[in-house]
Amino acid sequence: MSHSPFVMKIAFYPLSAKNQARNSAHVKYIATRPGADRGEIEIEDELVLDSPEYHAKYMDERPGSHGLFTDSEKIPDLKEIQQELKSHKGTVWRMVLSLKEEDAVRLGYTSRDAWEKTLRASMPEAASKMGIAESNLRWAAAFHQAHGHPHVHVIMWEKEPRRLRGVLSKGEREDIRKVFIREIYAKERLELTAEKSAIRDLIRDTARSDILTLLKEVNGAKVEIKALDGERTVLPPTLEHHAREELLRKLKELSFIMPSKGRISFAYMPKDVKERANEISDWLLKQPGFSESVEKYKELAKELASYYTSNPEALGKVAQKAYEDIQKRVSQIVLKGATTLQKEKTIDTTRLTNSVWRSAWRALERERLRAEAQGTIAAKKEMEKKRKAVERRSESREV
Repeated sequence: MSHSPFVMKIAFYPLSAKNQARNSAHVKYIATRPGADRGEIEIEDELVLDSPEYHAKYMDERPGSHGLFTDSEKIPDLKEIQQELKSHKGTVWRMVLSLKEEDAVRLGYTSRDAWEKTLRASMPEAASKMGIAESNLRWAAAFHQAHGHPHVHVIMWEKEPRRLRGVLSKGEREDIRKVFIREIYAKERLELTAEKSAIRDLIRDTARSDILTLLKEVNGAKVEIKALDGERTVLPPTLEHHAREELLRKLKELSFIMPSKGRISFAYMPKDVKERANEISDWLLKQPGFSESVEKYKELAKELASYYTSNPEALGKVAQKAYEDIQKRVSQIVLKGATTLQKEKTIDTTRLTNSVWRSAWRALERERLRAEAQGTIAAKKEMEKKRKAVERRSESREV
């Protein structure tokens, strides 16, 4: 399998009053610029409003005002880090680590969470290649979900300045690059190794005459599993400023008419709430990027049904039913977003709208991928059915 190159850029900023100010401004910029992933609010689980579980869960997931993360699980204080960099008496290094979108999707690096885990695992070793001990290492990073090249910005420095040289040698750069590449591709290598081992063991334990049949079954299963795991969806469309403002307005309007108590479930909502939630879902599903995926999903639904009927009216109803199913899923997400607005007046609305937008996209893409997998399997079964029918006719003619 060919891989697009992993991109790593490193620059250093030696001690000066100007660089101290620049580094302080830079860490704020990467943490708060449009596109910085501030994490998401979990809005897809069903919880009862005004329950102790609701408030405990929400307190644990209270929105941050920035997208910065460090080696600690706790949300860092941006102002403290800015002040630390402003008064730092040594060199500061800045990095940009990037993958092409298709690689990021395949490897699972389309979210802040994946990059957080990778950097926490690899930054100490990367720093050691520069002669910086883990005990003397400080770093902060922010993930930007940019179309075409999802990337992470990293800024690192020493607690006590000891390294005298800012520039990295060619060997140091290559060693650091290898550390990141090894960590980023580790999961894929493990999966490939496990997959090969499983197939090898199955073949070893199966009679030779059944090997071809077995491989067909394994390959078919892999298609379905990869599509159903929901981890290989493409990046969501960019949430532009005007769309963000419109979504927020719609969520606020919905929050005003929603019940303040009871289960957050579409099925139990009053009629006017359901209608408003569906209107917002329709609006979301018509946005650029969403609408294309919706059409693919509807076509896949009709394609599956075409194995059983060729009636245009029946196929149209199937496509409409498929749309209503995804609409209902998105409406549930919309309700959770509106509920969060209703319960917490000081919420970070940027993070909330990001969460609703991305959750809706994931729900749509999961269903599209599931339909795609089912279509692939159905097509294979149909081909096998036709092949067997041809064989039977051939055998009857011979008799």
